[in-house]
Amino acid sequence: MIKYRFPFMAIIGQDDLSLALILNLVNPRIGGVLIRGTKGTGKSTAVYGLPQIAPLIKVHESCSYNCSPEELDRWCPQCKSQQTNTIVEREVEVVSLPMNISEENLSGRIDVERLLKTGDKIFTPGLLAKAHRQILYIDEVNLIPDHITDSLLDVVASGVSTVEREGFSVEHDARFLLIGTMNSEEGELRPQILDRFPLSVTINTIRDVDDRLEIIRRNYAFEADPASFMESFKDVSDMMKQTILAAREMLPEIKIPESLVKNVVDFCVHYMVDGHRPEIVIIKTAIAYAALELKPEVESKHIKMAMKLALLHRTRDGGLKKAVNASDVDSWFDGIKKDREPDRTFSMDYDVQNLSILKGGYLSPSKKSGKVSPN
Repeated sequence: MIKYRFPFMAIIGQDDLSLALILNLVNPRIGGVLIRGTKGTGKSTAVYGLPQIAPLIKVHESCSYNCSPEELDRWCPQCKSQQTNTIVEREVEVVSLPMNISEENLSGRIDVERLLKTGDKIFTPGLLAKAHRQILYIDEVNLIPDHITDSLLDVVASGVSTVEREGFSVEHDARFLLIGTMNSEEGELRPQILDRFPLSVTINTIRDVDDRLEIIRRNYAFEADPASFMESFKDVSDMMKQTILAAREMLPEIKIPESLVKNVVDFCVHYMVDGHRPEIVIIKTAIAYAALELKPEVESKHIKMAMKLALLHRTRDGGLKKAVNASDVDSWFDGIKKDREPDRTFSMDYDVQNLSILKGGYLSPSKKSGKVSPN
C-alpha cells in the first residue's frame, strides 16, 4: 500500500524550520535539529516530508547497516565477506524511535544463550543500525526515558554504536541526522541533551490570515487526492533536490571572512555561551547556507541566521543564565563597524606547534601546518 506524505515544499509559514532542515541535507555533518512548538503546528509533517527533497543515497542492496559503497574501510562484516555487493540507490528514510523502546531494540541484541552454549556470535541489529545514514526522528523527545537518552548521546558523540554482552562486543557505524520534536508545555530537556542538538527552531501558530487560509486549502486538497497534490509539487521538490546536490559540491570551496569568524567567537565569549561546540556548528551552518545560495563566500546574513539557529537553546555561564535570543544577535551585528578595507579569508590551516600542554619548554616541535576541510 502506498503511503502518502504531505510534500515538504507545500509547507507554509515555517521558513526557519524549513531552512534548518534543508541545511542539514546540504551538510549532514551539522548533525540535526531540535524542533520546539505547540501541538498542531506541522512539526512532524515537516520531518516526514523531508525525504522528498533529500538526495538519494547509495547502499549495498542486502546490507542491514546501510553501508556506503565509497567507504570501504567502514563496511560491516557482512559487506566485507561478500565477493560482490550489488549497489542500489535508495531514498533517505525517516526512522522513528518509539517512546517505549528497549535498550536491546535500540542498540541490537546478542544471542547470549547461543554464545554460551556453542560459542556462535549472533548479533541482531537494532534501530541504530537501521538509522545509519538516515534520519532518526524522536517525537516527544523530552519524554524519552533517561537510560535510552543516555545511550543515544553516546552514539551521537562517537558516531558508533557498541553492544557488549558476556565478553563479546559488536561495533557498527551509526551516523544519522538527529531530529527531535517537543512541546515545552510537557517538560523541558536536560541541558546535556539540549547541547547535543546542533540547531534548534521554535515554531508558533501562524498569525497571518492569508497563510492560514492557504493551509486549509492545501490540507483539503491533500486529503481529497494525495497523489495529485504531491504531483503538483514534484517539480519544485526536484528543483530543491538538485540545488542541495549543487550546494554539496560547492561546500569545500566556500570561503569565509576572518572578521565574521571572529565576530562569532567574540559574541560567544561576551555572552558566556557554554562550550566550543556552538561556534563550530555556527561556522558549518553558515558555510552550508552560503552553498545553498550558490555563493562563493559566506556573508553576514549567513552568519546571523546560523547563530540564531545554533545558539537559542544553548546554556550560558555554566547553566546559570538563560540562552540568548534573536534580538541579542541582531543588536550585536548592528553595533559592528564595517571595515572599508577588504577582509581576508579565514584560514583553516592549523598550527601543529601550538601544544598548550607542553608550553613549559619540555618539547619544541618543528613548525608545521596541516590543512583540513571546514566541512
